[in-house]
Amino acid sequence: MRLDRMDRTAIGSILALTLLIAFFIARGDRVGVRITQTSPAMNADRAPTRSLIAITFSEPMSTTTVEQRLGITPPVPGAWRWNGNTVFLSAAQPLQPDTRYTITLASGAASVRGRQVLHDATWTFRTSHPRLIYLAPASGIANLFAMDPRDGATQRLTDEPYGIYDFAVSPDGSHIAYSADRGAEYPERDIYIINSDGSGRERLVKCDGQVCQAVSWSPDGARIAFERRGLVQGAVGRSPGPGRIWLADVNTKETAPLFGDSQQIASLPRYAPIGEKLAFYDGSTNNIVVLDLAADQRIELPSVLGDPGTWSPDGNQLIYPELEAFDAGRYDQLLRADLITNIITPVTPLGPARNSGAAWSPLGDVVVFGRQEIAGSSGILGPQMWLIGPDGSNMRQLTSEPEISHGAFAWSPDGQWIAVQRYNLLEINALPELWLFKADGSQRRRLVTDGTQPAWLP
Repeated sequence: MRLDRMDRTAIGSILALTLLIAFFIARGDRVGVRITQTSPAMNADRAPTRSLIAITFSEPMSTTTVEQRLGITPPVPGAWRWNGNTVFLSAAQPLQPDTRYTITLASGAASVRGRQVLHDATWTFRTSHPRLIYLAPASGIANLFAMDPRDGATQRLTDEPYGIYDFAVSPDGSHIAYSADRGAEYPERDIYIINSDGSGRERLVKCDGQVCQAVSWSPDGARIAFERRGLVQGAVGRSPGPGRIWLADVNTKETAPLFGDSQQIASLPRYAPIGEKLAFYDGSTNNIVVLDLAADQRIELPSVLGDPGTWSPDGNQLIYPELEAFDAGRYDQLLRADLITNIITPVTPLGPARNSGAAWSPLGDVVVFGRQEIAGSSGILGPQMWLIGPDGSNMRQLTSEPEISHGAFAWSPDGQWIAVQRYNLLEINALPELWLFKADGSQRRRLVTDGTQPAWLP
């Protein structure tokens, strides 16, 4: 059969296309799988100690061949996890401050198509030294400040004319979300986001006729949970009504209530450090509620004190205070809820004392809390700093200053230091001070006078 001109042209085109495809396949095999992105970036300086170590490949990978060839120096405890073409380290603890890390990937890691990483890949980055972040002045219009605890160098991060109510640092330390008042009278309160250096101020949530506050970041930094409280007119002005929890998408700025039922009362949302768990307090039922948003599960923990507690670093346990009966009285006791086994066990011994403000170390081995002894004829003494193992072992006292109240505990990312807010109960109009304590009790020093709400920029 003779081919006409059109047939010859079509066959020629098909042959050319086949050769072109073969060329690109051969060339792709010679180039191999590419690494398209690393986190932190190559030679990054001052990377947060909560940085996510991650590698993104140009195509889906055979996970085992990658994990067998990955190494980090100095070692970082944890496990490798995957999200599409990206492998990331689910670290068991934050990175060390002021440390240079080297990540290596040996050649030979293969894609699911059989192509390989043809050359060894190596990159390095250096972590920063965590800074203390806080609100000051506590006695006036409070704004955010950051301080390097090594030399006391301080940077003002915000300039809100009517002050900031509260704030939260994103898990990787790159951003800060805060609630700021709009006016001098009892105002609406909106939520803003800034970069950790104070730049890029942007309103995330506008709250007309409401106060929005109690912000908490999701572990991936993509969402923020917060309270909305409508302002209710009373005899002496407007005041916040019952709380309802909302979620805001950091990128799209879309907001939505946590519950479809707009009458669901809830307050103080707190995301777990890992996973999709969110704890909050339901005052209508006197329960701490833990929602597993990924598994669509709900756990209720009876509590009348309204404190959702502190999360374990792995997000599987919660320590919170609860009133318990003792010798014809009722005193605060710390309880630990295991969310895997659904078992609740006491952490602190039950007796004439109030235990509150617990904060779980990022290393997971110890909890700091305030213990207020009921001292009979001498009255109630100021809460002192105590440490205890999560299982109730090795309980020990860090301070013994009855005239001083201790609270608002904040662990440094490496678990070596505790920032604490203190004030003198015997001093008239005492100003709160921020102190830094070594967790082993060996060192302590005052950092800030007239400051409040200490936290850490990792």
